Amino acid sequence: MLELKGVVSGYGETRVLHGTDFVVAAGSVHALLGRNGVGKSTTLKTIIGHLPLQDGSIAFQGSSIDRSPQVNARRGIAYVPETRDIFGSLSVQENLELAGRLAGVNPEWTIARVIDFFPNLKDRLSNGGQELSGGEQQMLAIGRALMTDPKVLVLDEPTEGLAPIIIQQIFAKLKELKSGGMTVLLVEQNLSFALGLADDVSLMSRGQIAWRGTATDLRNDDVAHEKYLGV
Repeated sequence: MLELKGVVSGYGETRVLHGTDFVVAAGSVHALLGRNGVGKSTTLKTIIGHLPLQDGSIAFQGSSIDRSPQVNARRGIAYVPETRDIFGSLSVQENLELAGRLAGVNPEWTIARVIDFFPNLKDRLSNGGQELSGGEQQMLAIGRALMTDPKVLVLDEPTEGLAPIIIQQIFAKLKELKSGGMTVLLVEQNLSFALGLADDVSLMSRGQIAWRGTATDLRNDDVAHEKYLGV
C-alpha cells in the first residue's frame, strides 16, 4: 500500500534520510523503530508532505504521493503527530468537524462513531482542546485522523507522556482498528507497545533501514535490540 524507495530528505541543506526503503503492506501494522535522532519522524513528515522529497520515491496505492499534505489527506493518508496538534481554541466537536471536511461523501467515520470508539470524549464535546488531559488529547488526535476516513494511519509516538492506564486504552483501540483492517505505520519508543501491535518492523540507523523482519523476529534478535534500540 505504501512503498518508499531510496528516500532522501531533511531540513534545508541538512540531510537526515539517506536512501530509506520499506513497504507497508495493506491491512498490516508496520513499526518503524530506532534510537532518537535516526530519522523516524523525518520519514513520517516526508511521507505526508511536510518535508520535501529530495530524492527517491514514495508511492501510495501504486501512485506517487503529492507534495501537499492536504491532498495526501484527501487520498487517505492520516497523520497523528507526536505533538498531537489539536486546535486548543476549538471545542472537541469543532476539531472533529473540521477534520471531517477532508472525507468524501457518506464517510465511514462520523462524530457519533468516534465518540462510540472513544467514549472518554462523549462528555467533552463542548470543551476546548486545551482543556483536555493528555490522554484525551491523544484520543481526539486519533479521532480527528479517523474523521478523514483514512486508508493508512500514520502515528508518531502515540504513547508519549501518557499514563500507563491510558497507554493500555490506546493500545486496545489500535488493536481494534487493526482487527478491522486498518493499515498503520507506527513510530514508537515503547517497544512492548510497538511489538504488541506490529506485524512487520523496520529498524532505522543513521537515516537508513538497518534491519527488517517480523515482530517475532525482533523479539528473538538480541543483537538487533542492543545495536539499534539500546535495550
